[in-house]
Amino acid sequence: MSKTRDNHYVPQWYQKGFLKDDKKNSLIYLNLHPDQKELPNGKIITLNDRSNEPTSNCFYQTDLYTTFFGNYINDDVEKFLFGKIDDSGSRAVRAFIDTDPSGWHHHFFNFFTYIDAQKLRTPKGLDWLRSQYPNLSQVELMVEMQFIRNLNCTLWTEGVREIVSAKKSDVKFLISDHPVTIYNYACPPDDELCQYPNDPSIALNATQTIFPLDKDHCLLLTNLDYAESPDSVDPLKKRPHSKLMRQSMVRTDKFIRSRELSTDEVISINLVLKNRAKRYIASTDKNSLYPEKHCSLKWDELREVLLPPNDELYHFGGEIFVGHKDGSVYHQDAYGREYPENKKLRKNLPQKKLGRNDPCGCGSGKKFKKCCSRKPQKNRPAWDVLSIRERNIVFYRGVYDILGFNDGKDWNDVRRELSNDQVVDIHQLYWALWPIETDIFSLLPRPDETLRIVYTGILDPRTISLPLAVAPCFDEVIIQHPFVHPKAVRPKFSPIENPHQYKYQTLKNILFFMYLEPFIHSGLINFIPDPCVFDIHLQHQMMHMAEARRKYTEINQEEENRMMELGKDDFARTMRGLSEEQLKKQFIDSDQDLSPEDIEDVVSYMKRTHENDPLALLQNDLFDEGGQLWTHNMAPNFEMALFMAQATGSAILTESKTRWGELVMAQIHNSGFVTTPFKEIQDLISREVFTFNADPLESFNHFEKNNYGQLKSFFREIINRAKSGNMHIEESIQKRYEGDFKKGCESLEKFFNPDDKFLFRGKLNFLFPEGGFVHNNSQRLLIMSGSEHHVSSVPAAILFEPSNW
Repeated sequence: MSKTRDNHYVPQWYQKGFLKDDKKNSLIYLNLHPDQKELPNGKIITLNDRSNEPTSNCFYQTDLYTTFFGNYINDDVEKFLFGKIDDSGSRAVRAFIDTDPSGWHHHFFNFFTYIDAQKLRTPKGLDWLRSQYPNLSQVELMVEMQFIRNLNCTLWTEGVREIVSAKKSDVKFLISDHPVTIYNYACPPDDELCQYPNDPSIALNATQTIFPLDKDHCLLLTNLDYAESPDSVDPLKKRPHSKLMRQSMVRTDKFIRSRELSTDEVISINLVLKNRAKRYIASTDKNSLYPEKHCSLKWDELREVLLPPNDELYHFGGEIFVGHKDGSVYHQDAYGREYPENKKLRKNLPQKKLGRNDPCGCGSGKKFKKCCSRKPQKNRPAWDVLSIRERNIVFYRGVYDILGFNDGKDWNDVRRELSNDQVVDIHQLYWALWPIETDIFSLLPRPDETLRIVYTGILDPRTISLPLAVAPCFDEVIIQHPFVHPKAVRPKFSPIENPHQYKYQTLKNILFFMYLEPFIHSGLINFIPDPCVFDIHLQHQMMHMAEARRKYTEINQEEENRMMELGKDDFARTMRGLSEEQLKKQFIDSDQDLSPEDIEDVVSYMKRTHENDPLALLQNDLFDEGGQLWTHNMAPNFEMALFMAQATGSAILTESKTRWGELVMAQIHNSGFVTTPFKEIQDLISREVFTFNADPLESFNHFEKNNYGQLKSFFREIINRAKSGNMHIEESIQKRYEGDFKKGCESLEKFFNPDDKFLFRGKLNFLFPEGGFVHNNSQRLLIMSGSEHHVSSVPAAILFEPSNW
């Protein structure tokens, strides 16, 4: 069977829509960057830049999609993937060239699926995808291309959809080698966001998508806010609810089709198409190929042609209500949000320019000069909504008020009185502070030179003193919230619908939260919810990845034993939480041959132990309404740890040897090997045994007094050097590093009281592979979640090994 190796990234059926008539099957094919040749006399000549070519010779590249397995050639991507997409896409495009709304409805999904595939399948699209990963083979490139299909469909369909006509124009729409063209009037072709192979994100307010359907029809897609107020919205700010891959509900029969473009207007659109092409454009009309000769408009002035008519915008936006047979009602607003925006999370921007010593507008708690003053606007977290830190502080105040701490109650009172209503109120407050539509990327710190780490490990008040003891070694630590989001679980597991089963876990989470309070107020710890809470597609993808990885992952035996001990501790606490009558019955039924006096003694001992246990609820009816849910949460998982570290420019810290094994496997390999230019530094640090304090307050005092300052400066310099890729160091710098590290360690020791019972010793094992840590799964998650500012890899990972814990 013959193999299809000449891959048309702009299919021939699509090209034929731009021919003058069906009888002529050739296009004027213009090479925007023709090859040059040097003659024997030294003269440089440009080879032919234009030719008449049949569609079979236009817009193809040999082996663009072909994969090779030894001598075996595989063309399944061309035949089966794009064969099916082109089949359904050709019918869909014809339906939208037509004016029958029933055809639009029938082909709506296939239409946008085809457009998304067409954007990605070109050489420019594949180069963009390749640039998102450190090193993709051809097979991996084809796999990733299939994984991220339909990336843009939701935002496109939620916008204003217009099909304009060139039937009355003397010039027709041209074809480019990247026909799904992205335009933002604030990003001219030489802008950073337009540097090949990039395009401005479709989530930006003023970003528009242009896709000629044939020579006479062109699809224009515009974000609603921008269409309604083109001069009022920030063109480079994201539109509301800009998450990419999610479900939404839109009218399939609403397209604006009233505009008949003039010749000048068509030329303006062709100018955009040509400017954003990679190398080739084509038309049957030579004049169409040179729009720059006939259009003098500046880049930002071209937007006037692309904006939809204001008097037809009423077709779009508004709210949708759908009733179901069970009486429930689904609702969403114009941006696909099911719940109204919590306007209490908004804050006013500063009315005047901030002084260097003013609190930073991002809500980090730092002075402006030490936070956002030197960062470009695009690299700052959002200033117009409550920051992560500010939301956590509000949560503290709310929880303390709900539990009565502000009225003088203490921890023992909470253990006795924690009620279902309080559990509901706490989780409703959490939901209010973290709405399901939260754009978590706008709140996360952006990659910079801050010594920032993501902690991945057990989230439990009994173990949290480990990362808290190490936290003063860094500028900022990111830890995941242990609270369950009420909208992230099924109703039967919701702390709002069934609060009684969450009493014990809520108590644990509150104590966990209280341990972190001073660190959070200071800004040392950023306590964030699981990003999957706000992106159901991200959650599904992450779960599938974890499930596929599970068969290859071995749990470290020491760590498994540790988790078992925590489980036994929870179980013992559960047993002690039974009423005295229930406990006595348990012993009577256990066949232990205990006398009534023995049972009384054992029960009395268990109750005294329970009374002195800070994690025990002192309530005799704890199990009257059913059991208690308790979780052992080791988070974030492998993929999400990389995801969060890349999104924030962080290193990764863990005490989990299982997670460490996963990270070791994620080191970048060059020619099949891991190279470690910082090996001497790694060994230097790993040989040192550090002193830490397990008391969170003492650990925080070390941070406040900057006792770890010299060591922190050393860690910051080497991690930032790894992040920059400049890892080959001279001998003199190596010696300076060794001296700085030694001084930092010696300086630290003098701050510890050797009689402090909370002191313990431990090692910090650093890994600095050249190229960092990366995994295709995490890269894919970053792309699909819409992240735009992440680093290409995680620069370093740190294993914390307590030696006498």
